[in-house]
Amino acid sequence: MGLAKTVRVSMVPRMDVFQGGDRSYKRITMHITVHIWDTALLCFALYIVACVSRVSGFTYGACMLHDPEQFGGRTKFFCYKKGLDHVPKNLPHNVTDIDISNNRIKEINTGDFKNFTHLETLNISYNSISYVEEGAFKDLIALKELGLRSNRLTRITKKFFLGLTNLKVLLLDNNNILTIENESFSVFHHLEHVKLSNNTLRDMASMQPIFRVQTLAEIHIPYNNISIFQSSEISNSSLRLKILNLAHNPLIIFRMHADIFPYLNTVDLSYCFSNRSLEWEVLNTSFFRNVKRLHMAGVNVSLERFNVILQTFNNSLVELTLSAVPLAKSLISYTCKIPTLTKLTLRDNNISSLKDTGLEKCFQLKAIDLYYNSLADLEDVFASLKNITSLQLGYNKFSYIPSMIQNISLLENLNFVFNRIERLDCSTFKTLNKLKTLSLYGNSINVMKDCVFQDLINLKKLYLGSNCIKYLRGAFKKGPAKLEHLELSSNSLASLNTDDFRGLKSLRTLVLNDNKINSIDNKTFDKLNSLKLLNLEFNKITDESLRPSVFSGLSNLSELYLQNNHILKAEHFPNPPFYHLKSLRVLSILSQRHHKKRSFFPSNFLLNLTNLSGFWAQNIGLKYLHYDIFKDNTQITELGLSGNDLTILSPDIFLPLRKLYRLYLSETHLKTLDFLVQAKLDHLYYLQVSNNQISSINDTIIMSLPGLRLLDMQGNTFTCDCSNAWFIKWVEEGNLTQVLAANTYECNSPPDLKQTKFLSVDVSSCSVNIEFSCYISSTCIVLLTLIISLIYNFLHWQIVYGYYLFLAFLYDNKKKGSHKPLGFQYDAFVSYNTHDELWVTSELLPKLEGEQGWRLCLHHRDFQPGKPIVDNIVDSIYSSRKTICILSQHYLESEWCSREVQVASFRLFDEKKDVLILVFLEDIPVYRLSPYYRMRGLVKKRTYLSWPKAGQDTRVFWEKLRVALGARRGFEEENSLQ
Repeated sequence: MGLAKTVRVSMVPRMDVFQGGDRSYKRITMHITVHIWDTALLCFALYIVACVSRVSGFTYGACMLHDPEQFGGRTKFFCYKKGLDHVPKNLPHNVTDIDISNNRIKEINTGDFKNFTHLETLNISYNSISYVEEGAFKDLIALKELGLRSNRLTRITKKFFLGLTNLKVLLLDNNNILTIENESFSVFHHLEHVKLSNNTLRDMASMQPIFRVQTLAEIHIPYNNISIFQSSEISNSSLRLKILNLAHNPLIIFRMHADIFPYLNTVDLSYCFSNRSLEWEVLNTSFFRNVKRLHMAGVNVSLERFNVILQTFNNSLVELTLSAVPLAKSLISYTCKIPTLTKLTLRDNNISSLKDTGLEKCFQLKAIDLYYNSLADLEDVFASLKNITSLQLGYNKFSYIPSMIQNISLLENLNFVFNRIERLDCSTFKTLNKLKTLSLYGNSINVMKDCVFQDLINLKKLYLGSNCIKYLRGAFKKGPAKLEHLELSSNSLASLNTDDFRGLKSLRTLVLNDNKINSIDNKTFDKLNSLKLLNLEFNKITDESLRPSVFSGLSNLSELYLQNNHILKAEHFPNPPFYHLKSLRVLSILSQRHHKKRSFFPSNFLLNLTNLSGFWAQNIGLKYLHYDIFKDNTQITELGLSGNDLTILSPDIFLPLRKLYRLYLSETHLKTLDFLVQAKLDHLYYLQVSNNQISSINDTIIMSLPGLRLLDMQGNTFTCDCSNAWFIKWVEEGNLTQVLAANTYECNSPPDLKQTKFLSVDVSSCSVNIEFSCYISSTCIVLLTLIISLIYNFLHWQIVYGYYLFLAFLYDNKKKGSHKPLGFQYDAFVSYNTHDELWVTSELLPKLEGEQGWRLCLHHRDFQPGKPIVDNIVDSIYSSRKTICILSQHYLESEWCSREVQVASFRLFDEKKDVLILVFLEDIPVYRLSPYYRMRGLVKKRTYLSWPKAGQDTRVFWEKLRVALGARRGFEEENSLQ
């Protein structure tokens, strides 16, 4: 039986019209049928809503559980470097990612990850794990990546990976693994990537269980103790392996006697062969027919042996790395004979000259990497290398750009980072019209003419950071027109002038941080219509440079970084500084260097930024925020105000921020969070108010934030008394809002509890048990509803009649107490239903009043207008000698007729006189009278008259009725007294 059932209510209106004098009375009776079990379910549902459906808190200590909304439907748990000595308990079973790396966990047991059937990534690297119980991972059927790096594992047992059938990535680097048991990897059906570097594996035979995995594509086993590599120890059949990394192993024998790696495309043998007596035996060069990348950095073997190794890969090699190789210069001429080779890396070889190396014959090369050498010039060696597209010359000794590069017309990527280049001339890059990326970072460039980059018509990325540039002097006035990224950080720029960037119409990113900029001319960025990101942090920019005219051309700017400058000294800007930046989404002004002198925020600073979604203003010395500072910023989702002096905040400040998702208010001297109650931050997900002076927090504050999922209140001055009882229970028993590091919170008062853990305070005596109260109240409601339903269904009419009987009793007593026994005004009061009015007016009235002369009281004729109906009924009955009840089916259903019978019957019992005459207009079975206890009793005890059926003589009926009415003497005498 579910809670989804609805309460069935049927409403059937029934109308009885009671007319009297000038008034009409209508009654609508609503018959409501309620199923008893549905009622119980409804009450139970109300209980659930009342006691359970509310914002509730919980904590994982210093760890953090991220909501799926933040990571595209993935639930991530992070507990990086938090001092854990065991796997956290009670994590939600729907978690998809767990990172508990860099802790002190020593073992993994079978219950640690029980029922985590949705977990896809598990990182327990950098712990002290030496023992993993068999079957510890058996429930992780969805796991795709397992990280066990940097632990103390020594052995992989047969059932170590039991259950990990869908694992794709296995990271076991930096352990002490010596033994891998047979069949230990047989569980894997999708494993592709294995890393076992820096273990104590001694031979390839010990890794045979790994190579049996049919889906294996990459295996990395650097830094082990493998001295012999023999294909026969691995497999006798073809494998699907694509990457084989054997770097940093003391190999002395390499034998390939079978074609077991037909799909291999990358081999890393770096720092493997340090013994010149290396035995290299590959029966057929076709065994490595698909290898395109070969890394042999640090290999120190004879030239002859080196040539033998290279011949093995001669058919397909595309990339070759010979970094830190003593014989590198001697090998260049041989590598040029490899027809398929297009990239040659010669890093860290202390090469000072490339003459007589044979490099000029490497016509097929497209990329050369000469990082970390001692080159100062390129001589004529590159004259014949017409196909070079990438030239990496960083960390050498160049003091200028060699003219030789002008011969490399196809060059697309040129890198001269961290050399000694001082100047750039107009002819430096004259012929490099194919160049797309130019890196000149970390040189001594101080002069650039306006013609330097004009020929680089396809340049998209230019890195000029960490030079000595003081002025741009229109260096980019003429382009490059296609430049998208320009970095000028860490120079000595003091000002930006109007023409400095005029030719960069395609620029999307401009990085100018860590300079000395203190002034910016109007329209400096006027032509940068495509600019998306402008970084001006760590400069000396003042309020005078924040003018609308400075930023007028940046119609598409979405990110602006102004942190660590000298702005916000002015109390008010003459004109809103960012008025034209309607596309701006992120604005950062944190950590202004004069922030201690600030007191409040200019009210028009953010005016017209209608698309702003992130605003960061930490550590700028704010003491006051104007109530309408964010009136134009209704799209803000992240707001950082930490590190200011905002002791008091008004809720009006936050009213425009209806979409606020993250709010940072740490170290702001806050003493209360009451402002949040009326701030209407329904979508707030993360609230950081750490390191403030908040002593208590109540349910009103929390309940005003229905979307809250992360709460950080570390470092506050909590009071450990009943004012925080609700908050303590909320943190301990909730399951919706995560309270970060709640286990570290400490009491600040009272003195006897100072430094006591906040959550350890006993608050059981502060209030009644809410859950128990909810249980008792809900139980009472359920029982009461069941009783009412039973009574309504089975005793409905008895209750109704009892109610009317009670009213009649009250009216009778009232009448006895207020009326003295005076004469009667009428011979009889006629009680009838309006459906029988035709019979009364056409039959009864003419006979009794017209022929026999009786005086009758009829409600439609004789009731006093304006007088309550009940009073009219009582007065009429007590003013009449008799009461004639005209009984029919309709009469039994009438509320007012029922009341008339009750009053008349009370008069009968009170006066002990025969005052009631019952006239049946139709046959009414006894069972129809059973619900009307009073009526049934009267019928049993008294004689009653029945109206003759059609065609029968009515004279007997009228005579009996006359006799029942009795003599008129009393009436005449009493009437004469009036």
